Amino acid sequence: MWVDLNQVEQSPFDGMYDVCVCGSGPAGMATAQKLIQQGARVLLLEAGGMEITAESQAVYQGESVGPQTYYGIEGCRLRYFGGTSNHWTGRCGVFDPLDFEQRPIWSLPGWPIDYDDAYRHLDDALNFLDLKPADINRREEKDWPRNRFLPSGYAFSKPTRVGEKFEGALKSAANADVAINANVSGVILNENGSTVTGLTVQNYNNDQFTVSAKHFVLAFGALENARFLLNARQQNPAAAGTGHDMVGRCFMEHFGVTLGRFIPINKSFWNRSANLSLNLSTNIARTQNIGTAVVTMTSSGAPAFFGRLAPLRRFNRNMTCSNDFLLGMARKNDDIVCDGDGLVTTITEQVPNTASRVTLNPDQTDQFGTARLKLDWRITDQDLKTINGTAQELGKALAESGLARLRIPEGLHDGEVELGFHCHQMGTTRMSSTPQHGVVDQQSTVHGIENLHIGGSSVFSTGGGINPTLTIVALALRLGEHLGKKLGLS
Repeated sequence: MWVDLNQVEQSPFDGMYDVCVCGSGPAGMATAQKLIQQGARVLLLEAGGMEITAESQAVYQGESVGPQTYYGIEGCRLRYFGGTSNHWTGRCGVFDPLDFEQRPIWSLPGWPIDYDDAYRHLDDALNFLDLKPADINRREEKDWPRNRFLPSGYAFSKPTRVGEKFEGALKSAANADVAINANVSGVILNENGSTVTGLTVQNYNNDQFTVSAKHFVLAFGALENARFLLNARQQNPAAAGTGHDMVGRCFMEHFGVTLGRFIPINKSFWNRSANLSLNLSTNIARTQNIGTAVVTMTSSGAPAFFGRLAPLRRFNRNMTCSNDFLLGMARKNDDIVCDGDGLVTTITEQVPNTASRVTLNPDQTDQFGTARLKLDWRITDQDLKTINGTAQELGKALAESGLARLRIPEGLHDGEVELGFHCHQMGTTRMSSTPQHGVVDQQSTVHGIENLHIGGSSVFSTGGGINPTLTIVALALRLGEHLGKKLGLS
């Protein structure tokens, strides 16, 4: 069955499903596909339609209230079939094994699973994203010294739009039902709060329906998973788990920072069609007590600007770079980056921080009566240490290699950093061994609610320094396998 919930008046949901998966982005789609393959009876709910609409996107409106303004609450997310994969750029890679160690740079315990467990479905995750295992092997860079940074292993998916890819398979699957324009607005629990008995689902005509299933998977994305559970707690205090106030905490992003410009020395090395992408080595990250990161070196780049003042900063930069006298003066005091300079950008880890969090704004509600979110994004001294340490180590690596010289902006040493981000929203329902430190257990099941599970990067215990989509899919397939076993299907 494939149904547009806006076009019905009577409930189309037929009896008890094995699993109801909420959200059709990479996490929800991968979980659903794994369960369908195992023979489970699956209901997939998508809050939007088949195309983007202002009505659906309006649900994502929220407010950034922290000391670090976050402009990606609405713009980073898409609320229609296929989810945010519809504007994903496609870069894929895996975490460093170091990211699964218990590190002193974190104030909370890290992942309760190890690297091999997290990626035991890696080959299937790559296939899901139309890639092969060899695609993510480290690049060959025979002239690059490997003591501080290693050539990255990554691949670009085409990129896979999961809605387009799996629409036909879902329509032909006898054991799968799909509902679009199906907004999950509430959760129904049993008397002691240990089991979800149903979800409340609404269309855009204000009609309300109830869905029953043995298991429920929330795959709304990091911000929305937290917002849903926090709103559900207003209806029933047991709905957000065991009461340790961890829902919404530890929001993480990957920092996008311009570390400066580099001056090529070995011109033949930089005569390349592709950028040079490097991973901070495990040894350096461990000995320097800094997070992991990817740096990208572009021999002729265009620097990015962030925030409300971005147009003014861009104008001032362009004026300075177009005037030899002004540029000479500017480079005496700082290291301004102009179009065409050697440019160094990053994907840098943010540590989990309980003060960086999603909360609710009870004075603002969406069209379904649920409170909108507030995001308090906070940066720590450890984050600044990682950014500065990455720049220092890259400068040393380039000097030792004789390939280039890095010019680091003076303010970077003092924490004066223009922080961008990559729309990699993570950590608000983090995975933990105990409910004191997170929201879901090692199997992505909400602590204290035996049949409520969460998919997506909201379960990330730490964020690492690599794009999250491949890991999201690998963990979603792992969750689908786990639910299949719970249902006695494998």
